[in-house]
Amino acid sequence: MISRHVFESLKWASKVLQLDLLDGTKKSALDVGCAFGYGVNLLHSLGYDACGIDVSSYGLVQGKERLNENMFVVCDAQENLPFKKKFDLITCFEVLEHLRNPSRALQNMFDSSGGILVCTTPNKTFEKIVKKILKGFDKTHISVKTPSEWEELIRRTLNCRFVEIQCFVDSSFKIANASFYKSVKLPFGMETRIIIGK
Repeated sequence: MISRHVFESLKWASKVLQLDLLDGTKKSALDVGCAFGYGVNLLHSLGYDACGIDVSSYGLVQGKERLNENMFVVCDAQENLPFKKKFDLITCFEVLEHLRNPSRALQNMFDSSGGILVCTTPNKTFEKIVKKILKGFDKTHISVKTPSEWEELIRRTLNCRFVEIQCFVDSSFKIANASFYKSVKLPFGMETRIIIGK
């Protein structure tokens, strides 16, 4: 499911940018907040020289063991990104909402980007409704914003040439032994996709 979420986000960004982000041949990528490394694994399978960072050393140990690769670094994107090189693609899936200072993390990612930054995060409008229904819904979501709030923050914080934001919903279902996954654009979708171009 996580890999499919990453793939669909890259497919959408490719269409918007008219640039094939699904071909990482001779390109580098960084997945910020990579947890167990599912996004890094997908980026690697697409041909990228991919690595990931996360604040959780536990998650990264699991990723290293599972992928048998040493492409993970423990660090906090709000503090700094310990790389000298610029990445062709930086991804950040379902992380910004957990950060006390998402604008600082976005600035650090932007500074390390040689071109494109792709993020996903929950849509505050939808999450408000869910929180009313489900009392105590994910208290780790401390920086949830609406798409327009994200756009305003990005344009105020970053000197970028391009920003595209879209609401969407991911759905998966199973029929017999076949699994299906669909990512659909919706005006008030539960998720927000963000592309930032340098």
